[in-house]
Formats: sequence, structure tokens, C-alpha cells
Amino acid sequence: MEKIERLLTFIDNSPSAYHTVESVKKELISHGFTEISSADSGSYSDGGKHFVISGGSSIIAFEGKGDGFMITASHSDSPAFRVKNGLELRSAYNRLSVEKYGGMIHYTWLDRPLSIAGRVVVATDTGVEEKLLNLDKDSMIIPSVAIHLNRGVNDGAKHNPAVDLIPLLGKDNESVESAIANALSVSADSILSHDLFVYNRDKGRVCGISDELIVSPRLDDLQCVHASLRGFLESKENKAAVKVLAVFDNEEVGSETKQGAASSLLHDTLRRIAGSDEKYYSMLENSFMVSADNAHALH
Repeated sequence: MEKIERLLTFIDNSPSAYHTVESVKKELISHGFTEISSADSGSYSDGGKHFVISGGSSIIAFEGKGDGFMITASHSDSPAFRVKNGLELRSAYNRLSVEKYGGMIHYTWLDRPLSIAGRVVVATDTGVEEKLLNLDKDSMIIPSVAIHLNRGVNDGAKHNPAVDLIPLLGKDNESVESAIANALSVSADSILSHDLFVYNRDKGRVCGISDELIVSPRLDDLQCVHASLRGFLESKENKAAVKVLAVFDNEEVGSETKQGAASSLLHDTLRRIAGSDEKYYSMLENSFMVSADNAHALH
């Protein structure tokens, strides 16, 4: 049960891909890992405990020396609603302007407590700064329609995300911009840009007659991120191979970003660990990778 509670805490602390990477980063640092950049070329091949972050939402950690790589790869993002640049749609009630992100199951977002999390870019006296945001309160909801307004609701319903799944903020309430600024202790005028997502605030829990089931938002793919992280940290030293933990963003939309799995991030990191092209290709011949995605476990 302790291990399950640790998983659920990890998921609860990771409402966006940015927070997932921050959660992984904190755990790595607590185990003696240090963050490096592409400029620290010598550190890649010294056999030490290191990690590199790309775009704030992907992370690769590695440890040890050897003639191959032992890799687990998972993804930090989950299906969600992405907040558009125009934060609010105003009508009789205030609503949040969003678009769907990833392979969502629409009806699971109805009648749930929701909020916003992600990254915000703000202007400061010393330049531009990135800040993590978690509007840690039940801020909005996507209400289902009363049955007398939709008599066919129990016959199966199609939802148009642009019309039917717009989160409801309230009426004559504080603006989203003000709420974000207050949460970050900055002025609303200093907010330059953002990459924000609506997330489900339901808490993960154990259920089943014998406590054999886990129910939680974002199991795809934070369950695999957490399992990969624990395996990476708790496995014994393997002198035959370099241990590698890879967590990529944007799997839900095809991975075709600079921090996605289809980018050169993993290739470039492994190449720097190897130290030369010849060594890199030789190590690939002796490597193994597990692509860990929760949805692939059982269909």
C-alpha cells in the first residue's frame, strides 16, 4: 500500500508535463543526480549521476558506464484541455477558452472539479522568467446538460469540444488573469505568455472489494513515468551498460516537437555519453529499450 500511495502522491503533484518533470527532477536530486546542459560535454561521459531537461517538460537521466544502454522511455503529458491565448469567453457566465489536447475521452471530463496548471512566462526587472503554475483550487467545471434539455442523453451522446466542453468559471467572478497573477505573486501586466492545461482535480484512490484497483486521473502515462523512475533509482548497478531514464513530452500529439520522442534529444544525449560516433553505434548494438505507455499494457 505504501508504494501505491507514493504513486498517487506523484500523480497528484504532477498536474502538467512541466510539473511531472519537476517531480522527477526533485527525486533525482534527492538521490545525488545533478542537472547538466549540452555545454557540459565532459559530464555526459564521466559515468556520474546526471540529467538533462529539454523545454521544461522532457527529461533524460543517466548513470554509469558500459558497452551499451539500458533505457526506459515514457511520456510526461496526458490528454487534457489546453488553454488558448485568449483566456476567457464572456457571456452570461464566464467560460475558459480551451482546445482539446491528445486522445481525450470526452464524457470523463463532465461534472468534475477542474483547475489550471502549466508554465507561465513573466517579465521581471532582470529579464524574462519561467514560472510553474498550479491554480490549486477547484476553479471550474464542465457541467452536463439536465436530462429534460437532452432527452436522448442515455442513448449515447456526441460532444463537440468547441461547444459542449467549455469549462464554466462562474458569474461576475475574478478574472483568470488575476487569479494566475495572484498565484504567482506577479502583476497581470507582467505575464507575457503561457502554456497552460486544464486538469482533473479528482484524487487518485484505491478501490475494489479487495483493494486491488487503482483509480486516478493521468494514469496515462504518469503510472509508467513513476514505475520507470523507481526502477531506474532502485535497480542495482549494471557495469555492462549505462542506465537511462527518458521522459518525453508531447506523445499525445505525435511527439514531433523539439522535446518529443521523435526529436534528436535522445540521440544527442546518448551520442554525448558515448563520446564518439564509433562508440555510439557500437553501444547501440548492445542496448535494450522498454517503451512504457500505460495504454499499451492491456487492450
